[in-house]
Amino acid sequence: MNRDDVRRALREATVAAFDETIETLTGERVYAVALTTDDGAMSAGLCITTVEHYESKRSQADAAGDLASPGYDAYLRWDTAEWRDELAGWEHFSPISRLLEDSSDDADGWFEEHIDALIAALAHLRAERAEALAGVTLFVSVTDSDETEAIENRSARELNPPELSGRFLSRYET
Repeated sequence: MNRDDVRRALREATVAAFDETIETLTGERVYAVALTTDDGAMSAGLCITTVEHYESKRSQADAAGDLASPGYDAYLRWDTAEWRDELAGWEHFSPISRLLEDSSDDADGWFEEHIDALIAALAHLRAERAEALAGVTLFVSVTDSDETEAIENRSARELNPPELSGRFLSRYET
C-alpha cells in the first residue's frame, strides 16, 4: 500500500462526500463535520450534523427527561452516532477501507499515521470549502476506543479557530 495514495484518496473522498451531503440539506445549517475511524484504523467515514437536527433530538430528549442526565446534551450535540448523517457518502470511502484493511498489520505507528491522515483530509476540506465551513467545527473521532476524547480534542485544536475549538473542548464541563 502506498500511504501517499491513501492520503490523497482520503482527501478526495472527504470533499466528494461533503459536497454530496451538503446538497441534501435543503436549508439546514451545518455546525459540525467529523471523520471517523475504528480503533484498528481499518475504516474512514464522514459524519455531518445540523442545528436543526440537534434541536429536534434535543427536544425529544427533553420531552423524555433525558436532559436531566449530566452530559446528555453534549452527547446529543457532539457524538457522531446522534448526528444527521453518520457515514455520509460511504461509497466514496469504501475503496479506502479496503486499502486500510490491507495495511492494518503494517508498520508500527499506523494508527497514529491514520489519525494524522484524517486530520489532514479535514484540513484540506476546510481549505477547499472555506465559505461553506465558516463557523463549522471539524474533528476526528474514533469508535470504541479509550483514546477517543484525546483524539477528538487534539484534532479540534488543530482544525478549528479558538472560538470553535473552545466550545468543543469544554463540551463535558458542567
